Amino acid sequence: MKKSITTALAVLIAIAQIQGCANMSQTEQGAAIGGVTGGVLGAAVSKNKGQGALIGVALGAIAGGLIGNFLDKQNATRAEAAKKYNYDQRVDRLEVESATVAPQTVSPGGSVNASVQYTTLQTNNAQEVKLTETRTLVAGQETYDLGRREVVRAQGTHTSTAKLNLPTDLPKGRYTLVTTIFDGKNTKTAKCHFMVA
Repeated sequence: MKKSITTALAVLIAIAQIQGCANMSQTEQGAAIGGVTGGVLGAAVSKNKGQGALIGVALGAIAGGLIGNFLDKQNATRAEAAKKYNYDQRVDRLEVESATVAPQTVSPGGSVNASVQYTTLQTNNAQEVKLTETRTLVAGQETYDLGRREVVRAQGTHTSTAKLNLPTDLPKGRYTLVTTIFDGKNTKTAKCHFMVA
């Protein structure tokens, strides 16, 4: 208990110092805060404390640095998507059409663009749809939440791209990015793999 209180205080002090850095952008501050938090959590939950802390710091930095790095594009209108899926308007429909990570092999310190394309159709044809996008990174047996994002979209087909800036100390290996889309009723998931080498 004493150790966990000390650890929590150390994290809070580090976060306060990071937030006080005037010459850091919001993304850089987010990455640093994510790194501190991820390192503590990685060490706490991993059987191999050293490796867990290293991966936790690296992936925490990804999660913190992800904020604001999104690109959204509408690929098809509701009418176009409804025609493609022969939509009968009796039930809400959510489809994940594709998911990609590019490049598929990246060096530590590089970046990847993780895209997911999905279609949302609702029985009310004028209604915008509130969607939740969740991204999770899987490294071996460890899972790291990269964040949840709520968006309101017109019905149709959309592409959501997140740029992940990888830390220079990210361990080499195979990673899986799991993207989950939720429309309030339906949930769809897509998985992409990439290598850090």
